[in-house]
Amino acid sequence: MRPLSLILNCRFYLHPSDGPGAIITSIKFDKKNYELWNRAVTIALMAKNKPGFIDGSISKLEPMAHPMKKNAWNMVNSMITSWILNVIDSKLHTSVAYEDTTHRMWVNIQKRSFVINVPRIHQLKAKIASCKQGTMEVVDFYSKLTGLWSELENFIKILISTCKCTCGRCSCDINGTVIKMMEGDKTHQFLMGLDDNLYSNIRGQFSALDPVPPLDKIFNMV
Repeated sequence: MRPLSLILNCRFYLHPSDGPGAIITSIKFDKKNYELWNRAVTIALMAKNKPGFIDGSISKLEPMAHPMKKNAWNMVNSMITSWILNVIDSKLHTSVAYEDTTHRMWVNIQKRSFVINVPRIHQLKAKIASCKQGTMEVVDFYSKLTGLWSELENFIKILISTCKCTCGRCSCDINGTVIKMMEGDKTHQFLMGLDDNLYSNIRGQFSALDPVPPLDKIFNMV
């Protein structure tokens, strides 16, 4: 018998409670809430070890050499397709229901629903740049910044996911570099927003370090 840990970590595993009628998130896609819905569904599928079926990393061609894997893939693909349809407004079903893989359905929805919301991105960046601690406690200031960062990150991550290499030779992990740069920006934004009267010395000490400590470490030391 296979160990339970191996069974649970198998990407084709379905729990006995998983069924076609399951509602994996309370957020239903209605064309106006794509970013939030995308995030909610992605989290739900990560919890079930199934994100590979929507991001294409578990492709239809991968298991075809083995009949049992072929059946397992078809079963899980159909199950996830049902889950996604369950959290889409019924008026939109006919526009996506006939894709033969979950990944194609996901990309179809993304192409037709994700519009780069430049005004909102600009607004978020402006709010982050002008966000100051003021009379707030540090924890409240940090929480406010975190909310703004999270919304902006979601736009950036979805945007990055739509960008594909066309030359076939890229190995520099540019996406990882962008995310790393964003993390560095957060640290500086947090430091610059702290109250000048209370934290100017601490800000100067941290800013002079190379490299600057991670944000969570700085937050815990303030």
